[in-house]
Amino acid sequence: MSLLVEYLRQFGRFQRNARLYLISNALSGMTLGIIQVLYNLYLVSLGYKTDFVGLVLFMTTVGAGLAIFPAGLCIDRFGSKAILIWASVAVGVAGTGQFLLRQPPFLLCSGFIAGVAGAFILVVNAPFLTQNSSSSERSLLFSFTIVVTLITTVLGELLGGVLPVWLRASTWLMGAWPAWLEAILAHQPEARAYQLSLLFAGLIAIPSFIPLFLLSNDRPNRVSERKDAIMRLEPPEKGRKLSMVNQVKQTLQRWRESDIRGLLYSPLVVLVLVQALIGFGAGLFIPYFNLYFVHFLGASPALFGTIDGGANALNAVLILVAPLLVLRIGRVNTVVITRLASLPVLLVISLVIFLPLIAPLYLLRQGLMDMGNGVFQAFSMEVIPHKRRGVANSIYQAAFYIANALATPIGGFLIARSGYRPVFLIAIVLYTVSVLMLWGRFGRGVGERLLVDVREQDRREEVLVK
Repeated sequence: MSLLVEYLRQFGRFQRNARLYLISNALSGMTLGIIQVLYNLYLVSLGYKTDFVGLVLFMTTVGAGLAIFPAGLCIDRFGSKAILIWASVAVGVAGTGQFLLRQPPFLLCSGFIAGVAGAFILVVNAPFLTQNSSSSERSLLFSFTIVVTLITTVLGELLGGVLPVWLRASTWLMGAWPAWLEAILAHQPEARAYQLSLLFAGLIAIPSFIPLFLLSNDRPNRVSERKDAIMRLEPPEKGRKLSMVNQVKQTLQRWRESDIRGLLYSPLVVLVLVQALIGFGAGLFIPYFNLYFVHFLGASPALFGTIDGGANALNAVLILVAPLLVLRIGRVNTVVITRLASLPVLLVISLVIFLPLIAPLYLLRQGLMDMGNGVFQAFSMEVIPHKRRGVANSIYQAAFYIANALATPIGGFLIARSGYRPVFLIAIVLYTVSVLMLWGRFGRGVGERLLVDVREQDRREEVLVK
């Protein structure tokens, strides 16, 4: 209880923008939870197989992967507030299309648009939190953001599990509707119950827009940019173009001067590879866990919603504990130990087909694997110099989501042809390699010393600018 009180006190100490962002995430978390539980089940209830479900998820992830870098450029140009508002609107419109338009081309197109818009929201996250926090509170804020979303996601998953049961019991909702509504609503009772539940999820996300409108406007000041360009005796547009050309030339020159081994050993490249391995492994099986429980193990949607909600609840508790663990053993050790501990649990899940055993193991696996996510996000930003963090975050997200996009249809295909065990085993191998890479590059105190060097470099650059 004292830990909860301390976190609530810390919430009051966060900067205003950070608090508003947390509130918006909390309000949209229930929607996320309902969709996580029901969307794949909805597609299967329409008669689609796991390979097509994988294709829809693939299109969503491809959209996210392709939009990662444009999103970073748009954030620099328009600011986080505008991006968050308009991207959220686009996600809402695309999500409505996914729930109402049941033909394959519409499902694939709306999934792609949802992925593009979701990428903008995703890319905003880390730079926005980094900008609106001090270095001393950053790990806590990243963890707090994840936990707030998880708590409300748990509520959404619990609601998502029972909502279709309630709706299907209503003879009015399952009965005949006006012709124009019948055209967009599913005809099968099970599919319609899922569809109405998903539409309800979209409606309860509307209040999450209010905190976004209250954010401080952080749109870049173009007047200041023009003044700076005049002081440099060059037109602003030309100055920006020359700057970009020079940056590319400098990057290519550094690559030519660096040996391949040194380049592959750089923090950015190692972290990108870690993200890609995690993204590929997760894409193989994470999107299909609800199908695994409901259609393979025989659990009801309500039971899966409860299990998944319990997993996220445990995840939230462990993420809150992670910053305390960081104080004792360091950032890298926290991430490596917790992720490594999750692998034997996943191995047991892949080998045993017994719901009463797999349910608690599912909670434990997710909690251990995700426990250090906030710490890892903060570390991956702080280990990169301040001026390159926006680009670095775009690269991280692109690596994860492109790998995830490639793996998701592969996972659906393997499950449809060979069952779930192969995808679990392949994911274990990929996760193991990612943990070994992280430890090999940043373990034994190397990562902590690198953070000190980067902070000192940023401090010197700030002094030179002043």
